[in-house]
Amino acid sequence: MPDTAFNYYSSNVLNLDSDIKKVRKRIFVFYLARLILFLSVITFFVLYIKFKSNMLFLFFSFTCLALFLYCVKRNLDLAYHEQLLNHKLQVNKDELNFLDHRYHEHDRGDEYNYLNPHLAADFDIFGNGSLFQYLNRCSTRIGKDRFAQNLCASELNEDIIVKKQQAVMELSGKNELAQNFQAYGKFITENGSELSNLQAWLNEEDEKLRLLQISAYIFPIICFTWIALVVFGSFSVNSIIVPIILNLSIIGLNRKRIGKAHSKLGSSAKTFEKYAKLIKLIEDDDFESSFLSELKHKLTNRDKKASQSLKVLFNLLNSFDIRLNIIASFFLNSLLLFDIHIYYRLAKWKKLHQNVVALWFSTLSEFDALISYAAYAFNNQDKVVYPKISDKEFTFQAVEIGHPLLHPTVRVNNTIHFLGTPSVLIVTGANMAGKSTFLRTLSVNLMLAMNGAPVCAKSFEFTPCDIMSSIKIQDSLSNNESYFYAELLRIRDIIDHVKANPRTLVVLDEILRGTNTKDKQLGSLGLLEKLISQNSVVIVATHDLVIGELENKYPDIVTNYCFEVELTNDQLIFDYKLKKGISQKLNASFLMKKMEIIN
Repeated sequence: MPDTAFNYYSSNVLNLDSDIKKVRKRIFVFYLARLILFLSVITFFVLYIKFKSNMLFLFFSFTCLALFLYCVKRNLDLAYHEQLLNHKLQVNKDELNFLDHRYHEHDRGDEYNYLNPHLAADFDIFGNGSLFQYLNRCSTRIGKDRFAQNLCASELNEDIIVKKQQAVMELSGKNELAQNFQAYGKFITENGSELSNLQAWLNEEDEKLRLLQISAYIFPIICFTWIALVVFGSFSVNSIIVPIILNLSIIGLNRKRIGKAHSKLGSSAKTFEKYAKLIKLIEDDDFESSFLSELKHKLTNRDKKASQSLKVLFNLLNSFDIRLNIIASFFLNSLLLFDIHIYYRLAKWKKLHQNVVALWFSTLSEFDALISYAAYAFNNQDKVVYPKISDKEFTFQAVEIGHPLLHPTVRVNNTIHFLGTPSVLIVTGANMAGKSTFLRTLSVNLMLAMNGAPVCAKSFEFTPCDIMSSIKIQDSLSNNESYFYAELLRIRDIIDHVKANPRTLVVLDEILRGTNTKDKQLGSLGLLEKLISQNSVVIVATHDLVIGELENKYPDIVTNYCFEVELTNDQLIFDYKLKKGISQKLNASFLMKKMEIIN
């Protein structure tokens, strides 16, 4: 467990606990002050009524009322601050659990399995105990979406990878920013339709509202002029109904489009307000890395910050909600055409920002996703390294590489390297010796590397590439597919992909297990020779020792590695260390005897 990270979070927990207690004391003081002031307002007002000539009591009553309202506001501000501190406290407690690999109550990300089903299943990207569950610190739905998409996609652009590395490295040193971002993010409750509704509204064709704008100013002037004439006796009181009906008629004629806009945007106001606070955190910070600086620059439109523009939108939508109050809506619309004014200002806001809103939220989602990698980098700073991108044809060189999901106390690291194309690594070994975990270790760290994150190794050099795998194949009753046929379909997909995308790492685990031994050997050898002919890079784990003999035919292309098991005092001992050569030891029959399955 990294002492630096552990001490940092532990210290934060103690300090935040202390700060929360102080805030609660202040809240209690203001609560008492509110009670005393409220009673004072009533008391002084009663005394004013009893002693009508003494205006001093009325002055005291209004003074206490002003102080009461101030205390109410301070109470609300302190309550919000207490909630924010509680969020930060929870963030730090969560990180202490993450340090100890206790994270299984967090979001599993199951809904993202569709993004890349084979990759997700083969390398435990989503689900319980998954990479997503361990890494995810996203505060927004769009950030979580972006993070999941990035995990499932290979970034092949070397410049982008290097820029992201620099961004993650910088963010991992800005813990206060990251924790504030997550703490404010905990205020957000989303139904999932806010941004789609906003985008649908932005995509609507612009309306010609010039006449409506003129009406919004002229008719209220007519209405108030009419009221003035009634007051001065020029018009009868009953005639006031004329401008009121006129204004309400204008509202009625535009009711449909006003209602449509309100139904799309009204429920999203609070979410946009909270998004604006997250965006402001980005705007208010200074960044050195080019990637973060570019993200910050994208949050400006016509010299106006995105957070300010979203605050304007939030205020407009809050005002729009007044129409839900029937009495207030009647008076405001009959006198001022209030809904028309708000609708026109919304249309004006849309015209100014419709081409940049999607960019703002895309920027927010990218920043949100980077925080996840930054937290991982900070928490594991003594166990990870930022990888180097190779300028050679194909490179994978890792010293002491381990799986990030394994607790450091049980993690066993290995060193591996393979260069050039074609290249085939055959990994043999007994059951439970670590072959499948090794395949996942290489692939998961490669995914992290292509996202600009550090990897769990002492050193790591790689070539960005696609990853195609066949590990967890499932049959399908609904599609009338057997396990073997499903595996053949997957292998065909891999061959087609490699043909179209030569920079692909192919990862295979115990292929063709759905057929007899002889067919499996012939098919496996034939497949590997096919992939060699396509200039592929392949890692294959197998129990079939015959496959290892392919090294004799292709000594410059095929390399054998293995995981061995030792039998000591009638116990199987696994060291999970990668060794050169073909495995010589088996354990299946021994395990079956130990479990009394066979004699």
